[in-house]
Amino acid sequence: MVRADDVASRASVRLVVGVLFVLASVGSGLCQAPETFSQALSRHGIVLTKPSLIEALRNPDKEVRGLAAAELAEWKATDSLPEILRAAAAERNEPTKVNIAAAATWLGSAEGLGLLKEMCLDQTLDFYVRQNAARNVFDKRDHACFRAVANMMLPSASSDSRIGALYLLSQLNDRTEEETGVVLNLLVGMLTDADLRVRLESCEGLRWLKRPEAIAPLRNALANEREDIVRQRMESTLNFLGKPRT
Repeated sequence: MVRADDVASRASVRLVVGVLFVLASVGSGLCQAPETFSQALSRHGIVLTKPSLIEALRNPDKEVRGLAAAELAEWKATDSLPEILRAAAAERNEPTKVNIAAAATWLGSAEGLGLLKEMCLDQTLDFYVRQNAARNVFDKRDHACFRAVANMMLPSASSDSRIGALYLLSQLNDRTEEETGVVLNLLVGMLTDADLRVRLESCEGLRWLKRPEAIAPLRNALANEREDIVRQRMESTLNFLGKPRT
């Protein structure tokens, strides 16, 4: 049974990346199995039939609307695609709009993919919405959002935006050499950022990139670093990059 938080490892539910579908159990303090889409919908009183799920796409609760789209996609209910697309077009909550559009793409919708691209390029939206849209576009092996996300790593962006973007791009599996060069240069620039968190996370990004070209700038950054926690991370990253690759 598909778990609602099993986002990173199972491609069939990558459409639900984002906090809307991270439905961890709470209450007792004990480790409990996370909710599935169907369990979460049942908790909201939604009957698990196709007509009920289609009706739930118009539910007043945004969580229900997103979950209904995800469940229909999980069922591979392609005949519900027109209703999902109408729900995506009508949705006013931007994170939910991303999730509903993403559900449409997992039913093969080019229109849903186009909506996600529009959202990742829309600079009026919050960065986390744009990054979530881009993540779903990348999952379709489409890099139309690459430059938009790379711009979220520039010094003019907020630290949270930059960290989210570096995670997304440094872990992008099918980067071109040109794209890898762009990410590498941005990460190297972040090694001397004023924000300690950015410096720490840039090291993690360089580990994911696994490019020996980062060794020299890392050494230079280490020579000027004054925070012990960052120095330790830089030294660890240097050791990692210096190991022979098999």
